[in-house]
Amino acid sequence: MSGLTKERTTSGFVDFSLRVPEQDAEKVRAALEAILALLDKERTHDTQGPGIAEVFGPKEPGRLIRGARFREGWTQAELARRLEASRSVVCDLERGRRSVSLAMAKRLAKVFATSYKVFLP
Repeated sequence: MSGLTKERTTSGFVDFSLRVPEQDAEKVRAALEAILALLDKERTHDTQGPGIAEVFGPKEPGRLIRGARFREGWTQAELARRLEASRSVVCDLERGRRSVSLAMAKRLAKVFATSYKVFLP
């Protein structure tokens, strides 16, 4: 393994994970965006962290699945077991090689205790 991949690149940062009611999600996103904008004004250019687009990025079902799985501390195999699917299906969903059907979105929603709409493009 190269030295670059061993180096911790998130030093000095803290991750936050929030679970809010779906109807409040846009308000929370806007509030976080405003807070980050205020912080950006206080920072010098060389210490500026990632912007809101970098943090939230585009809505990609695979990223959301991987993020939710990571938040729960599950492996792909564990998520597959809970979904009653194969690990390769979970892998393909996370990598975007397989689209999320309505039925799969509902299974994911049940497993992660959220709305199925979260996982639909």
